[in-house]
Amino acid sequence: MKLICTQENLNRIISYLEKVAGKQLTLPILSNFLLETENGRLKISATNLEIGIIGYIGAKIESEGKIALPAKVLSNFIHNLPSGDVLELESTPQGLKIVSTAYQTTIKGLDGKDFPIIPEYKEDYFFSFPAQELKRALTRTLFCMSVNNARLELTGVHIFFHKDRIELAATDSFRLAEEIIPLTDQKESYDEFLAQNPSLIIPGSTLHEIMHIITPESTDVKIALKENQIFFEIDGIQIISRIINGKYPDYKQIIPKNFQLQVVLEKESFQRAVKIASNFASYNVGEITLSLLPAEKQCVISSESQEIGTNKTILPLEIKNGVDPLTIVFNPRYILEGINTLASEKILFSANSESTPISLCMYNNKESEKEQYMYIVMPIRK
Repeated sequence: MKLICTQENLNRIISYLEKVAGKQLTLPILSNFLLETENGRLKISATNLEIGIIGYIGAKIESEGKIALPAKVLSNFIHNLPSGDVLELESTPQGLKIVSTAYQTTIKGLDGKDFPIIPEYKEDYFFSFPAQELKRALTRTLFCMSVNNARLELTGVHIFFHKDRIELAATDSFRLAEEIIPLTDQKESYDEFLAQNPSLIIPGSTLHEIMHIITPESTDVKIALKENQIFFEIDGIQIISRIINGKYPDYKQIIPKNFQLQVVLEKESFQRAVKIASNFASYNVGEITLSLLPAEKQCVISSESQEIGTNKTILPLEIKNGVDPLTIVFNPRYILEGINTLASEKILFSANSESTPISLCMYNNKESEKEQYMYIVMPIRK
């Protein structure tokens, strides 16, 4: 194999692949990138057998070939080269020789034939998402996933497909986030896909990689499904992943249809008060108490610790619905993480009782935005 390419192009693709090619003690070949020539371009691949990523860059191909190179060694070398460099890559009996204007190295490699075959999707994709909306939705949902593999289905994001939109949801059974985003550019095959696959569970690790690959310039994320694998394409980069087999909890059953008490709070003040209260809560059992007082138009956030002391913050609130006071106990981390996802200056806080789920939503008088994103938290039952 012999070719010429730019450091900038090679570095860009490697930065997308390097997290997938980690240290693999059981199968050392997986800690490598596969470099191979294909149709006048350089193809770079990486996989951990659960996720595969394939990228292409333009290159002047002088001779065909393939080689597997240690991902960490190649990444560190390419990242540190000047961005304007033109690189000459040539396979030798010792490995792959890389020459730039002032730098030269030979990296020992493995036979590319030993690298696992990554399935590549080359047909028409079924549909696509607006890339920036998908990235926003993932930012607002992924943090709710479980990290406990005892319930594998909760370590992924549940996607429910509709004719013109999808619903993304994630939960660890203590809180839930759901976002709705529109679909664009559905192909004729989408109806068949929808009939066979009304919903899927995609591993969170896969979706973290997708977030990493989506740049501010990305426009669409193309999607296809084949033989229990899902295929994404973003800016010419293809991500291949297994889907999680299992039944996702019917989370919509726990979402209240109506709320007896709804109040509006200033986001920044509410966030600051919860942070302050959490400092005291961390010395106790990790609880804060939130009292909603409609008659006084006040929200009282408090926490206490026998070792440290007590804390109380009183905030003004606006009543949207309800007259009865309510006191609820929370894990402050769940509240703070929910607040961080809300882009509005005000928050709509909705509740029914001290032991039923509460809802945090953006509040800016735009009904469409209220319906797109929802964050649900279970109180701590006393």
